[in-house]
This record gives sequence, structure tokens and C-alpha cells, in this order.
Amino acid sequence: MTDETPSTPPTLPAQRRTWTMVDLTRDDLPRIKELEDTVWFEVQPGGTPEDLEGDLDFAHARGAERPEGPLPGEQVTSAAPLVGIYSAFDMTLTVPGPADGLAVVPMTGLTWVGVHPDARRKGLLTQMIRDHLRRVHDGTECAISGLHASEAGIYGRFGYGHATTEVKLELGRGTTLTPSPDVEAAVGGVQTHVVTLPTADGLAALHQAHLACAATTLGAVTRPDSKADQWYRDFPKSRGSKEPRRLLLARRDGAISGYAVFRRESKWQDATPQGTVDVSELGAVDLPSLLALARRLLDLDLTSKVTFWGRSMDDPLLWWAGGPRSANPRVYDSLWVRIVDLPHALTGRGYSAPCDLVLDVTDELCPWNAGRWRLRVDARGAASCERSDDPPDLTVPVAALGAAYPGGRSLVSLAPLHGITQIRAGALRELSRAFRADSEPAASIDF
Repeated sequence: MTDETPSTPPTLPAQRRTWTMVDLTRDDLPRIKELEDTVWFEVQPGGTPEDLEGDLDFAHARGAERPEGPLPGEQVTSAAPLVGIYSAFDMTLTVPGPADGLAVVPMTGLTWVGVHPDARRKGLLTQMIRDHLRRVHDGTECAISGLHASEAGIYGRFGYGHATTEVKLELGRGTTLTPSPDVEAAVGGVQTHVVTLPTADGLAALHQAHLACAATTLGAVTRPDSKADQWYRDFPKSRGSKEPRRLLLARRDGAISGYAVFRRESKWQDATPQGTVDVSELGAVDLPSLLALARRLLDLDLTSKVTFWGRSMDDPLLWWAGGPRSANPRVYDSLWVRIVDLPHALTGRGYSAPCDLVLDVTDELCPWNAGRWRLRVDARGAASCERSDDPPDLTVPVAALGAAYPGGRSLVSLAPLHGITQIRAGALRELSRAFRADSEPAASIDF
């Protein structure tokens, strides 16, 4: 989703009816698959309802039932048909921390949001989002919800802000990477090796590397521990001629220091190998490990092109390769962030500059966030956020705060998009500088 929330948020659709929301269990997999195939029409060859069990967290999976009996042509079953579904994962997001560091905060990753074609434009999506936000607020320790948007123009009206971008890079085999001398000198101390996924040992090493790299990477989103052994399952019929996924691990001083998840597809043209490499994840705890991984990926036999997903415009890989003209970057929206518990969210991250401001926050779906809050940030970048009766310095829609939350987007630039109103001269710039990080956050993993 690349469209921005307009300066005047559209009116939320009227709830023309109330749908019955139920907790979903493994017994619901047949009707979940029926709804999933109808909504997304991305049918997995040979797929069964049981295949979906690894894709859902039943602690958070919720469905909307159509209470009426079977319609003409429908199969008679014991359970009412599902017309809506959503689920979530227990994840984390790496954000700016105090004292120029990083902080890792809990995040609920909203996923699997789908509405049956017969239930569209009837208020069901609004009801499901309200249900999700209320459950996050009342039942978890998360102060934020995050998602990947499948379609433009949907989630901005529910208070989500476009927070991070994803840059796709395409490099030819053998592309020269030219780092700084100190990085070049250290890359010789990095060892790499390839593991085939999804073995138990391979997935365990992947998750270990994933968590270590995410803790040192602004904007990184982590997979839940409960799904670490299921995230990269293999479905041979679906991947067709592509190979199983491989894991490239980097080690420095005996410890795992980076990883890449990739998959090759064999192609030949005029008796010349033209295979492609698709790198879905690439992470490292330091620059020498990143360089070592990238050089291995750019020198795989029988290949001609490597596609790196999930990068940013600040990514060293882009600039080591010579910049945009050398890497053919394509930019997409990545993570959308929704603040669910405002004081906990704003005190859970750090800031780049001191400030003392009263924010008048507007939030239609989470009224507990709405109203005046005094945000105080000290010289270390640590914050307090409390209710205030003082005159406001700014009026800020909650979506703007979500968009700025990981530190990559300037609130000054967001003002004309989200309708931020400055009441005290200089207040917007003061808040914007406090929120901004020194570098662009990385793209989120898909979920």
C-alpha cells in the first residue's frame, strides 16, 4: 500500500449490522480455508486445510460468522459460514532508544484480514479492526499494532500510519561492492556456510540469527518464538521449479553474526546459465558480516541476477554497489504502525532531542488515546507522557504518530498529509526532531 492518509481522514463506514465474532480453533480450519480461498484466490496447489495451521496463531485468530442458514447452492455444514477473519502474531519492533541506543518493544502483528465478497461495504472490516484494537488494549502488553497492507487506501482511516519503506535491489552476478577500508579489512574474519531449509537445526539457527540481527537493526520486526519452526515450511507443488529455500549463515569470532534466506531458480538461454537468486531476508549485526554475505550471494554459480528484498535507502549494500543507477531500486511501503496505548507507546521508545510539548491527539477508534498529553523528553532521550489540562502546542492525528514511531519519517513532512495543526510556533519542528532517528529504519519482514 503506497497511498498516504489524506489530510482529512475519510469518514469510517457506518456499521449497517453487527456481526457475530468468535474465537477460531483448529476445528475451524475447513471453513477458514474456504474463506481464505474465496477472499485471496491464491490457491496453493495440493493444499489442505491442515496446511493453514502453521500460518495462524489461534491465540489471536478471530472470525465473523454469518448467522443465517445456508444460501441456495451452499453446502450444508454444522457451523455457520465465515464471512470475515483476522489473526495476529506476538512480535517485536526495534525503535530508537534513549542515549542514542535502540529499544525493542512488543508489537501485535495484525494479519490474515479478509472479508467475504458478499460481506463487503457492510461495516464488517470496521467491526473487526475495532475488535482487534480493543483486544490489544485490554488483553496484551503491546502498545502498538503493525501490519502490511495488501491494498491502497484501506488502513489509514483506521489510524495506521505508513512507517517504514521497503527497497528492492537488483544486482548482476559479480557486482563489485566497495566498502570503506575498515570494513574491507575486517571482512576476512567472517566465515559463511550454506544450510538447506526447513530442517529443525536450520530453522533454529535461522531464528537465533534473526533475533540477534533484529536487536541491532532499527525498524526490524521479529517472528514469534512459537512460529520459528513453521515460518519457512516447504511446499514442493507450490514452488514448482524453484529450489527449496537455503540459509546462508555468517560467523565472526565463533558466533553467528548474520544470515540470508534465499532461493534460486534455474534458467538457461542459448546454452548460457541465467539462473536467478531471490533473497527474501538479509540481516547482520555488523558491516563486515553484511559484506561477506552479500559477496557470497553475488557469486553463486549458474546465476546471473540477484534480487534483494527488504532493504532501505540507507542500506550500505545499495551504496557499496555504486548507488541507485547500479542497483535498480524499487520502493514499496512496508510496515504500517498503529498506536493503541499512547502513553506506553511514547514512553517505550527514545528520542533524539529534548522536548516539552502538550499534544492534543485525535483518535476516533481508540478514544482512550484522544485528548491532551504532555510529552517530556530529557537530555538522554527518555520520555514521560501524562494527561494534561494545559493548552495544546499541537493537534496531532494518531496516524501521524504511528507513521513517525520507528524514527524514519519526519513529522514536519507528515503534517500536510495527516493534518497536523501547529498552535505554538516551533512546536512541530521540536516534536519532529525529537522523533527522528539518525538513519532510515529497515523494512519489516513479511507477516
